[in-house]
Amino acid sequence: MKNLFAFARVYGFVKYFYPLQKKDKISWNYIAAHGSQRVLNAASEEALAEALRAVFSPIAPLLNIHSAYDGIGISTAGQESSNHYYYNLHQGLGQDKGDLPILTRKISELYKSRIMDVDHKTYLDLLAKDRILSVDSLYSVPLTDKLYCSLPLVLTESNYKSNQAHRHFSQKYQLNLDRHEDRLATVIIFWNVFQHFHPYLDNAAAWDSVFVQTVQQLSPSMTRADFMRVARNLTTSLNDGHAYLASTNSTGIYSRPSPPILQTAWVENKLVVSKVNIENTSLLPGDIVQKVGAQEAAGLLDYTKSFLSHANSNNGNLLAAQSALGWLSTTTDTITMALIDSSGNAKNVVLNGQGYQFKVPTPVAAIRTLEGGIYYINTSAVSAKDIKENLPALQQAKGIVFDMRGRPSSSFLRGVLPYLIDKEVDTGNWSIPHYTFPDQKNVHFVPTSKWSIKPNGNYISVKKAFLIGHNTQSYGETCAELVEHYKIGTMFGCVTAGTNGNINFSGAGQLQAVWTGMRVQNRDGSPYHGVGVQPDISVQPNLKDIQLGKDTQLEAAVKFLQESR
Repeated sequence: MKNLFAFARVYGFVKYFYPLQKKDKISWNYIAAHGSQRVLNAASEEALAEALRAVFSPIAPLLNIHSAYDGIGISTAGQESSNHYYYNLHQGLGQDKGDLPILTRKISELYKSRIMDVDHKTYLDLLAKDRILSVDSLYSVPLTDKLYCSLPLVLTESNYKSNQAHRHFSQKYQLNLDRHEDRLATVIIFWNVFQHFHPYLDNAAAWDSVFVQTVQQLSPSMTRADFMRVARNLTTSLNDGHAYLASTNSTGIYSRPSPPILQTAWVENKLVVSKVNIENTSLLPGDIVQKVGAQEAAGLLDYTKSFLSHANSNNGNLLAAQSALGWLSTTTDTITMALIDSSGNAKNVVLNGQGYQFKVPTPVAAIRTLEGGIYYINTSAVSAKDIKENLPALQQAKGIVFDMRGRPSSSFLRGVLPYLIDKEVDTGNWSIPHYTFPDQKNVHFVPTSKWSIKPNGNYISVKKAFLIGHNTQSYGETCAELVEHYKIGTMFGCVTAGTNGNINFSGAGQLQAVWTGMRVQNRDGSPYHGVGVQPDISVQPNLKDIQLGKDTQLEAAVKFLQESR
């Protein structure tokens, strides 16, 4: 394990931060797979040092693997007269896109990695701002108790252009998850992605330990499915609601998941059936799940939660409850569920493979009227056209409830929000991290362009309530944060996911990792990740309302609007 961890560290330093010509031509998958095997059985510190040098010196000749007591330095001959200096600039992470599907590559074009070529004056300016390391200095870190790795992060023109590593390490190599060495390489690759480029790594579990725990679970005899369960420990440990590890296909366009047999929720510390989507069953909303097959509900919830990454710990059980029984739609097995009904009686329900019929879904209008002159708007479905067509009624309403517990439609900000504001508003505090040092040292955050939304002159001035919850995430949180910051309405429900900012992708073989690539803060500079938008009035779902078919949060918002003057 010590040898593998040392290799992983050096691999990330060289791949991302040693200035190399045409580094995208180098087969980093091959180096990860075969290099790790070369160091695996080194029986001493000296043997490990020799193995690491054998792998990396041909690629990065100025890299040093040395003991803590070695005098270490870099030749400065001719550097004062150099007209060009070269270093890595990662705006997010733009490497590791070659194995990604076409669509995924397109989505992640916001993030870029490149070798910067600067003149002497610019070099000195960057050096004064701590944006780069001096050309005659080395970045040094311990690999083991006795071994260190030291490497330059900036090269002169002669050292940069004389390195032709891309000509010698360009062999094509496709990672195959049926091979143990390739599974190990995949973990090494993705662990390094997050080590150097996840902007919230401080929120993650102890990251060195995550590497050890993940690798210790790998086995030559494991199946691909086993490997995926183990490898997802990397993304789960990030505590990032965007983070996941998935298989790719040729385009990056995925088929829709099968509809669920039933939907479940975490209510009053119980796994509860919240909606039943099949005909001819005794399952009812409000039934409390005790067992699924031989698995206790609590164990099933914990197992599901272990594969889910979430920034806000309060949302863990809520997210796991939603996903815990999703597999029922695809299984062909006969499953017996043990439940307790609304009267407190035990009952068993047998789900016989695919021998059930789905209910015909009832279309739900984007805008509908409720009692007492209140209107309900589903932000996931509403469009600017819907608002325009209903504008006179909405302007005369007693109040309007906007449901933001799912993802608002793409037209919400530009098409719907202009009806809800009487002055220009803009989005919050977003920035892209610029990395020039390993291990997220001296990160420079560059603000991105804000989105500005102007009123359209058809202001709906009535009282407004907004429903938010743990599924309000990413774009949904952008919308919710605007509402909260500009006091557009009163927020009801639960805290949002605390996960906002554009996502980034990294590919290795037939797998892709996803994570939040951008830093988002509150407008005062305080942390947003893991915090989210807090409701003005906290309203938790309750078991009795689910059994009666009521939406607790919606009813609370309606009551508030009816009583408002």
